[in-house]
Amino acid sequence: MTNPQLTESLLAVIRSLPADDRSWLLRQLEQDNSDLTHGALSEMAMVGGAFDDLAAEPDLYSFSDGEAIAAG
Repeated sequence: MTNPQLTESLLAVIRSLPADDRSWLLRQLEQDNSDLTHGALSEMAMVGGAFDDLAAEPDLYSFSDGEAIAAG
């Protein structure tokens, strides 16, 4: 679950860092995430509810034939 207030606060702190410190932090975050597979990232997004709102979206249709595109 995302905490928008915490996220905004963290972003404000990160943006307030001097450029060198911000670059260092971004490199550290990239290294920490490098061992996550695409499957693990996808699973975290699904379990975390990142795409739950898509269930309420209208159906998508193909440009070529106008047929509904089936999920899954």
